[in-house]
Amino acid sequence: MHGYSDRINHALAFAAKYYGTVEGPERTMDYLAHPANIAIILARYGCEDLTIIAGILHRVLEETAPGSRKEMEAKVLEKFGPVVLSTACEVLEPRHDALGRLRSWRACKREYLIRIADAEPRGLDICAADELHSCAAAIRTVRRLGVEYLHADPDASPADTLWWFGAITDHLESRREWRNRGMLDELLAMTRELAVLLQLDQ
Repeated sequence: MHGYSDRINHALAFAAKYYGTVEGPERTMDYLAHPANIAIILARYGCEDLTIIAGILHRVLEETAPGSRKEMEAKVLEKFGPVVLSTACEVLEPRHDALGRLRSWRACKREYLIRIADAEPRGLDICAADELHSCAAAIRTVRRLGVEYLHADPDASPADTLWWFGAITDHLESRREWRNRGMLDELLAMTRELAVLLQLDQ
């Protein structure tokens, strides 16, 4: 991988234009920086440009309102091609049901585990990078502010958060064809660190 990529720069510019339109308490700096952090993590683990671009854009698609998703997918297809689009879509959290209603946090996470059961290794790289940043943000939040600020979603308790990181690491560990095991090792270590912090905070 070279020090600069025009296509990655294009994806980051695309994210800057279309991501972060949601308002409310969840619009934190961690939220706004999430696509860029996914790109950094994927680059650190030697992923190719295509995976990094899909990682950036998967977050944009995930945050797009259900009624605008098809239009956004068409934009991604036009500008970045079918492989990027399919890779990004493969690991989208199913946050809304068929009628466009927001799912509960746990229902979303459970269906996501089912959805990624057959994800390609590129998609698993994106999944792992996504969770690495989320877990790091959770650790930082507990250290600086306390456990009561851990999750913006009222459906998710600290125990739910630990359950989730345990569930996603179990899934990644079971996918023997996925080669990027260093990401899993880092996520396992961070999950253990978060568990210790939550015990200390209780």
